[in-house]
Amino acid sequence: MSTPPTDQTGIVAHPTLADVAAVAGVSIKTASRVVNDQANVTPKTAAKVREAANLLGYRTNAIARELRGGPMSNLVGMIISDLFNPFYAGLASGAEERLTEAGHDLIIATARDDGARESALIDSLLGRRVRGLLVVPSGKDYSYLHAERRRGFSFVFVDRPAPFFDADNVLVDNNGGMYECVKYLANKGLKRIALIADHESIWTAGQRIAGFNSALARLGLSKSDCQVISGVHNENDAFLRITDLVKSQIGVDGIIAANDLIAQGALRGLRAAGREIPIISFDDFPQASLLGVTTLDHDPQTIGRIAAGVLLDRFANPAGENFVTTVMQLRVKEGGEA
Repeated sequence: MSTPPTDQTGIVAHPTLADVAAVAGVSIKTASRVVNDQANVTPKTAAKVREAANLLGYRTNAIARELRGGPMSNLVGMIISDLFNPFYAGLASGAEERLTEAGHDLIIATARDDGARESALIDSLLGRRVRGLLVVPSGKDYSYLHAERRRGFSFVFVDRPAPFFDADNVLVDNNGGMYECVKYLANKGLKRIALIADHESIWTAGQRIAGFNSALARLGLSKSDCQVISGVHNENDAFLRITDLVKSQIGVDGIIAANDLIAQGALRGLRAAGREIPIISFDDFPQASLLGVTTLDHDPQTIGRIAAGVLLDRFANPAGENFVTTVMQLRVKEGGEA
């Protein structure tokens, strides 16, 4: 048999169906019937074609096959903020697990909280004919997706709702969760609590800041004795802000971290400064139990599984109404609790 053809870079070219047919000694039409599991081929001929395909390393063009079979594939797209963040990694893991059970493959992309980048990713994924999208939204207007939904695409938004677009959502109770955080520290006799949060323009951060202020009023804590430190976007930001907070000698006796990265940065900052201030994280994260950090039971894998399940249900009626918003209630999970 001749050496497989290569391109100008020396890379071996992908074998074609015609190559398989030639090696098997059959027509291209017969080879196509075998690789696409169609009838009217004898077992002996089918075995010859499969042997030739294995010998050449032939792979079927799944995209082309799905285009022939209809407008939708078994692919699902998921757009999150950043895989470096344990919360989003857990979210993707839970979604992939549920989708795999249902026979779907997941494509993950990261928008990095950039609305323009996210819009380009949505366009790219829909162009690849994914059946639906799970999105942690970063943009300001999703009304353009109405036309895409009429074309049969399904959408579920996770952690944040999509502005100007009615859709299924899977959210957590940010207000109630923040109340649980403040109550946990207040029950320890702490009255000078600091909330460290991301940019208030991010929906979840804004909701948690509002929930913090509401909880102070409900629990009778003085707002002037407590404070909100916002604009903290990552672990290093949190480390620097905690360092500044400790140096300022402001009498903070309890800290709430609005997400997992902030919690880890804040903890590093406290340890570097040799300070022990009780801290609770709104997000759970893998190292929390090892570090003895108290969190809410905000399990991203569970959220991902639920969101994937909602999307699977939506496949039956993409353009239908009766959209559901699932809101997960949260409770305090003591440091080290399984």
